[in-house]
Amino acid sequence: MIGILYLGRECIFLFKRIIVSALIVAMLAPGTGALAEEGMSAGEALFGPGNYGTQVDSGALEGGATDADMYGANDTASASNYPTLRLGDSDSSDGVAYIVFMQNRLIELGYLNDDADGTYGENTEVAIREFQKNNGLQATGIADPYTQEMLYSGNNLVYATVDNTVFGSDTMRVQNAMAQWGFMFSKVDGKMGENTRTAIKTFKEYMATVDPTYGVTPTPMPTEVPEVSTNTTFGDMPVAMDVLLEGANPIVYTANGEIDEPLLEYVDGAKTFQVFRQVVRNGDSGDEVLRVQKRLKALKYLYSTDGAFGSMTENSLKFFQRKNGLPETGIADQDTQMKLFSASALPSEEYVFPYKIIVDIGDQRVYVGKWNGSSYKDLVKKFKCSTGKDSTPTPTGTYQAGGRAGGEWYYFKDFNCYAKWATRIVGGILFHSVTYNSHKRPSGSVSSLGRKASHGCIRLSVENAKWIYDNCPRGTTVVIQK
Repeated sequence: MIGILYLGRECIFLFKRIIVSALIVAMLAPGTGALAEEGMSAGEALFGPGNYGTQVDSGALEGGATDADMYGANDTASASNYPTLRLGDSDSSDGVAYIVFMQNRLIELGYLNDDADGTYGENTEVAIREFQKNNGLQATGIADPYTQEMLYSGNNLVYATVDNTVFGSDTMRVQNAMAQWGFMFSKVDGKMGENTRTAIKTFKEYMATVDPTYGVTPTPMPTEVPEVSTNTTFGDMPVAMDVLLEGANPIVYTANGEIDEPLLEYVDGAKTFQVFRQVVRNGDSGDEVLRVQKRLKALKYLYSTDGAFGSMTENSLKFFQRKNGLPETGIADQDTQMKLFSASALPSEEYVFPYKIIVDIGDQRVYVGKWNGSSYKDLVKKFKCSTGKDSTPTPTGTYQAGGRAGGEWYYFKDFNCYAKWATRIVGGILFHSVTYNSHKRPSGSVSSLGRKASHGCIRLSVENAKWIYDNCPRGTTVVIQK
């Protein structure tokens, strides 16, 4: 009897695996929507008409290379062959983006309140554990193949429950204040996590700098009558020594990440936090610049903060000024900061960068829009590319690029081959050139671009891979769509 039950379960498992695999292939197949019928690409529809600049829509073999697949006998990966994933794992370069796909699905089901970054961190582990618990699986936090099959199945899945955050709690009020005043740019969620503690500590350190009395217990006064030491040798004068009051010791203030009364006095308005202290502009650096940057990041104008006011900060600030009805000077003057650090400051829809990239899987093209002060509607580049094969697809979604992945040459250890000018998109998914063998001789061809060919990365000509490498900094928005 037990054997029959076991065999039945295995058959059901196998049947579900076949169905899920078929669904994945169907979902990942190129679309044939209205845009294609009208002869307009998705990238052109989003960006509008523009000057394309250099075009690479056709090409010949590079260096006499044959149009061979670089992977050879190693090309065994498949999106339907789920590996066991656990804490500490990450997607390998030019391999299937198993973790990114899984994180995107967890976000969709409400279990993960984080970015899909291709790294199996603590938040992903907790999300998997909660998914398993809610859907009748053993809550291990390990994404075994059966867990992943169920995750993608869509069959009577239990979505995440609504978080019971107390929005009037001290934590929520403190988070709102820290974000508004430029000390925190992570999500305001009412949870006392590490980001919130860091923000509180940073606020306290800042306050101790601008107000030396903040949080410090006054040093006790010495006794009125000093003790006189009479234990002196011949010829020495008696020594008078101040002695502190009995039981009193001076306390030096040390900032921590806890919510306390001095903090709540500012948060709840018993004391007024001075939001404007000085004008900052391009070329400046320091704490006030960092506050301006953090607030711009919290409002989704600026992606990176470093305390140095450069062109990226200036362009982000100009866009903030435009959206909030202020003169577009790019200078954080008093009027700008009073609006920036207020609860009525309007957020941005997306970060400001020199360029935005859209990868369209349907027509195997990369489109580049240039920032014009209010949008990326000026289409300036269009590259032919090769995305992931149906069995090893490129993950769709919106990502903030990870920046340059090394120097001119990038080595794929799993396949013992190279590519040039790699720029990381998310996890192990890269923009990179056509491929080279282990001796750095061409093994891929430009003529093969325009069709699905990779394990998930986006292949380009050498020239176009280098353009992205040179012109698109870390954080650049990359949209991958069908």
